[in-house]
Amino acid sequence: MKTRVVISLFATIFLWSCATTMKYTWTKENYQGREYKKILVIVEAQTQQGRINGENAIVEKLVKEGISATNSLDIFPPALKTGTLSEDEIENKILAGGYDGVLITSIVDTNTKDVREGGGTYAQPVSYRYGRHIRTGYVHMQEPEYYRQQTTYVLETQLFDVADHANKEAVVWSGQSELTDPSSSESASKTYSKTLVKTLIESGTIK
Repeated sequence: MKTRVVISLFATIFLWSCATTMKYTWTKENYQGREYKKILVIVEAQTQQGRINGENAIVEKLVKEGISATNSLDIFPPALKTGTLSEDEIENKILAGGYDGVLITSIVDTNTKDVREGGGTYAQPVSYRYGRHIRTGYVHMQEPEYYRQQTTYVLETQLFDVADHANKEAVVWSGQSELTDPSSSESASKTYSKTLVKTLIESGTIK
């Protein structure tokens, strides 16, 4: 488990989006889901505030479902230079915290393309006089056409079963989402966490 956790924890940069759905999911063979006593939530973020927003949003949704969970700031505070920790030190901190599950979210791919906007037509009302009467008509106006850059992030969340920490394939579930044009970190965190936790609960992955 430790190699996979360390790679997921420190290898990439994660960005939030304002809309997401769980597009793909995978469950380990013979895994039937189980009740976790305490889950550690880890979100890899470009900024400290993004990390806080993401982790706290997921923790909040899990707690509302009656699941004990905490963010990683409790054992990996910002002042701690995680890059100096060995794999054993990271794993020992997780085990010492009494966590039996670790939920890690990270970005796995980024796609950018130009999309066309505008170019349509709309009716503009105009008034004109006919004798003593004022009448209203419409003229058709052409909207200007322009291109903008659209960025889509592929986001992956993995669930590790710490009880099986001796097994390097301790990932029991993963799900991916496509996130387009990130905006507010806070609102995006709330949207994503709602979808993520709903998927985990309804699929029976976490009971």
